[in-house]
Amino acid sequence: MRIRKNLWFVICIAVTMLPAVLFAELKMPGIFKDDMILQRDKSVPVWGWTDADAAVTVEFAGQKKTTKAGSDGKWMVRLDAMKASSEPQVMTITSSIGNQKLEIKNILIGDIWICSGQSNMAMTVNGCKDAREEIGKSPNPLIRQFAVDRRPSLEPEADCKGKWDAANTNTTGGFTAVGYFFAREIQKKLKIPVAFLNTSWGGTPAEAWTSKEALMAVAELKEPMEKQISDFISYPQNFAKFKTDLTAWEEKYGRKDTCTAGLSNAFADVSANTADWKKMTVPGLIVKAGFKSGGIIWLRKEVEIPADWKGRRLIVEFPRISDFVTAYFNGTKVGAVDVNTEPGRNQFFFPVPNKIVQPGKATVTVRIHASNGYCGISGDPKAIRLAFNQNESLPLDGEWLCKAETEFQPLPQGADQRPIPPPKRDLPHTAAGLFNGMINPIIPYAFTGALWYQGESNAGRAYQYRKLFQVMITDWRTRWGLGDFPFYFCQLANFMNKVDVPEDNNWAELREAQTMALALPNTGQANLIDIGEAADIHPRDKQEVGRRLALIAFANIHGEKNLEYYGPVYESMKIDGGKIIIKFSHANGLVAQELPATFKPKSAEPKELPLIKYSPNSQLQGFTICGEDHKWEWADAKIDGNIVVVSSDKVQKPVAVRYAWTANPTCNLYNKEGLPAYPFRTDDFPGITVNNK
Repeated sequence: MRIRKNLWFVICIAVTMLPAVLFAELKMPGIFKDDMILQRDKSVPVWGWTDADAAVTVEFAGQKKTTKAGSDGKWMVRLDAMKASSEPQVMTITSSIGNQKLEIKNILIGDIWICSGQSNMAMTVNGCKDAREEIGKSPNPLIRQFAVDRRPSLEPEADCKGKWDAANTNTTGGFTAVGYFFAREIQKKLKIPVAFLNTSWGGTPAEAWTSKEALMAVAELKEPMEKQISDFISYPQNFAKFKTDLTAWEEKYGRKDTCTAGLSNAFADVSANTADWKKMTVPGLIVKAGFKSGGIIWLRKEVEIPADWKGRRLIVEFPRISDFVTAYFNGTKVGAVDVNTEPGRNQFFFPVPNKIVQPGKATVTVRIHASNGYCGISGDPKAIRLAFNQNESLPLDGEWLCKAETEFQPLPQGADQRPIPPPKRDLPHTAAGLFNGMINPIIPYAFTGALWYQGESNAGRAYQYRKLFQVMITDWRTRWGLGDFPFYFCQLANFMNKVDVPEDNNWAELREAQTMALALPNTGQANLIDIGEAADIHPRDKQEVGRRLALIAFANIHGEKNLEYYGPVYESMKIDGGKIIIKFSHANGLVAQELPATFKPKSAEPKELPLIKYSPNSQLQGFTICGEDHKWEWADAKIDGNIVVVSSDKVQKPVAVRYAWTANPTCNLYNKEGLPAYPFRTDDFPGITVNNK
């Protein structure tokens, strides 16, 4: 009886203590952390989570704001607008339930910019030109970055993880280079704290950064974006079906891989007798070596490893191998591509452990499971190599030896096609995936404006980008509720090989689509047509990118009304006999900048190539002209005051002009402030991406 009474007493004590224990944790979003910067001169939302109906008080900079949490525990207060301050301050947040208290320290007040986009925004200071010098002179506690952790999501997230850092020699190297150099220009002139919210992810399309609701509300975007999401959701079951179908097909037509480990080791052995092996040129198809119907085919090649490569970690690289492949280095398996890794793959990298790399002769061997004779190694010969790094490699193209482990019988007439894997789509490249995980969680954090560097991943759908990009900008503005906040973006830089003849180009069409977004209020575009690199999609001169974006900000929101912030912009055209006269805005003093005799395809490498002028006798390069036949010719173009006169002996009755209308144009029209003219065209002929969705 006494035991029962004591147990009842313990239960009663525990029950009376429950209200003190079972309250919800007072929690702030991941962006509210020590070292943060709050936006000046605007109402500042501060929000978080606690118990339903709890009273929450926020104290900061002499202000005290109290609110009541909703039934879901979420609460928000708005601090009154504050002046910029570089004096570190503390924010205190308390909840009435559980007497909980949080403190956020070392907070400054200044300007905040969102920095978003793909790899050219994600590119860090470590990767830009003069990186070591830039990092060495970087310490400045008034410049800070909040890096949003990369996390895609199928549904909108309420919070994110991330980290605030002040610029110093230990942190600046990891900052977005565009954001950092822009912030440095702003901070240097305004003398206030400046922060950027780095929410970027390489290789991602614009639709991934746009909300599902905004995409679905636009008729021409709804169907293709729904398909993206559907492809992602259904991929696991579609891929499972593909594997089942492939296994059945291989069994039906005698194409199963029945090899044993022992047999593979015998073929891969560096000491194997190759007297009866055939010769084959790589890149090439196995049918050319006599294997007309496919099979299990072995290829091998000897290379000479330099003495100073001893103990280095190498990579065996191929642009493309079909169907499935296992790779060996000196008889050791270094990687494989099978049914689980093949779909969506467009490059084959097999790492070689450093412990097996020795000077002297080495053998690279690949085993290809080929469903037919039209399988093999394909692609750019220069990309078939054994590499230590980007600049040091041994070529693997050319002559190889080959032998069949098994040859397949010809497929019967009318045989089923080999099953095709479903299109692989991952969430970072799916509509709304990054908006949900990396944009929605930082709404409604107050800021000045947004910087955007993206478009490469949408170049194949440039016409679609005309609508998509503007939908994304409008979507962000609607959701933040800050009105038409400044949205400044980078036009795609020059990239890829230079062309000999004028041609339609998807990068040119994407630049045009970007320019069309200037129809939205309070937008700006930095022209990068002269700072790109032919052999590097990531130009290293991010200092100039930041400077040109800062010029737009100074001229449009910081009161420098007389500052020239654009290069010449096409305004109008007039046909005058056999000539077309082009008028520009931002053209106070047009200049034909002298072009160098050579250029570097990649700034990080010493190699130089001659710079060929399209029209050797013309003052200006990069102009083309056409007649009613729409056949484009390189044009002669010259400056006449604030206009440019364009003509060609090959076009007697011109109808249209284009400028810098290639992926990597040679062009030299500037204004006297040294800013390049923007690419343009005067025609509206259908482009090559018009039907791409």
